[in-house]
Amino acid sequence: MAKLRIYVNKKSEHPEKQDFIPLNEIQHELVEHLSAGQSGVTDTIDLALCQAVFHGASDLHFEPWNDCLALRFRIDGILQEVARLPKEYQEKIIARIKILARMVVYQKDVPQDGRINADETSCGKEMRVSTFPTVYGEKTVIRLFDSSRNLLALESLGFRDEVVKGLRELIFRPQGTLLLTGPSSSGKTTTIYALLHELSASRQPAPNIVTIEDPVEYRLGNISQTQISPHAGFTFEKALRSALRQDPEVIMVGEIRDAETARTAVQAGLTGHLVISTIHSGTAAGVFTRLLDMGIEPFLIASSVTGVLAQRLLRVNCPRCAAVYKPEASLLNRFGIIDKETSLYRGAGCEECQGIGYRGRIAIGELLLVNEEIADLILARSRTSVLHEAALRNRMVTLADDALEKVRKGTTTIEELRRVLPPPGQ
Repeated sequence: MAKLRIYVNKKSEHPEKQDFIPLNEIQHELVEHLSAGQSGVTDTIDLALCQAVFHGASDLHFEPWNDCLALRFRIDGILQEVARLPKEYQEKIIARIKILARMVVYQKDVPQDGRINADETSCGKEMRVSTFPTVYGEKTVIRLFDSSRNLLALESLGFRDEVVKGLRELIFRPQGTLLLTGPSSSGKTTTIYALLHELSASRQPAPNIVTIEDPVEYRLGNISQTQISPHAGFTFEKALRSALRQDPEVIMVGEIRDAETARTAVQAGLTGHLVISTIHSGTAAGVFTRLLDMGIEPFLIASSVTGVLAQRLLRVNCPRCAAVYKPEASLLNRFGIIDKETSLYRGAGCEECQGIGYRGRIAIGELLLVNEEIADLILARSRTSVLHEAALRNRMVTLADDALEKVRKGTTTIEELRRVLPPPGQ
């Protein structure tokens, strides 16, 4: 069985006040802190944040339910229930978070957004906070950022060798537009940072790289990074136009959200710049349809876009407790696994993986390279299915086929494939 593990969540190296607490024991500790007196709520939030960092969570959800305030951590892309706190403390907990995030405490009937600086809690992480009014009170979600986290090398993300080779060829071209697509939390930002790090380290002298992000998640040191501020009118489109006057060779745009940004990015890829950005679409071929729907001229897309990477993240079987198992026959048939003798693996749950059965995540990807045939189809405004079939003829491996290969190797499970991807043909 393959023992590859990437995107693995590890305990923080920062000297937090609290020690690591297993997931199933956090509730007891939080309730004890709440009943400790005047500092109880402050200590409870501090403990929750530190434990989220220890467990490698990307988000904390404080969710008001009818009878409690639920706390859930998003670990490896899945929400794990951590605690159910007494309802009587709900307003105090939310109010304390809003104070840290510089929100209006008494304003409870409209959504709010805020930030918590890294030095304002003992976990030492920058955070983005959002509140949302519900019938049971304000739901609060905290996104944790770690700008000091070590960047992953391109080879360690889990992509097939052909995808890594293709991406390298694209980023070392003097100009063009490389687009990444996938849902939120599918690893696009991590992949882009791996590409930028390689560009910066491999070219001598180092190129002039400018990034436009919302927010800046990693500090790259020798790269000019900026963070948009929509409230101040500093949008992706305005930031991109300004960046083009800074004599850049490489421009990273965090996300293409509108036609103006899309047109400016695509045009920049035609005028001597390498542009790397993300756009939402279900498949690699679907990106071209999305750009056409935005009103971008076909000749601009065909001339500027050099490749599209669609990616997802699959949870990896815990290497300590993974064992052979028998999935449902209907599930095997659904994804075309005919050979019933193939040994498939699934984590049973152990102390190392906190009983979840998975530990860490691995990337899968389909890389569509734009050649003459694809360019002609774009110029003809061909449907997504036609572009997809043409890419397959040019040896593109789909997300589903990449994922199935990892299932057969024992890296992940067919249930995880079902969670992340639709069955073939849909």
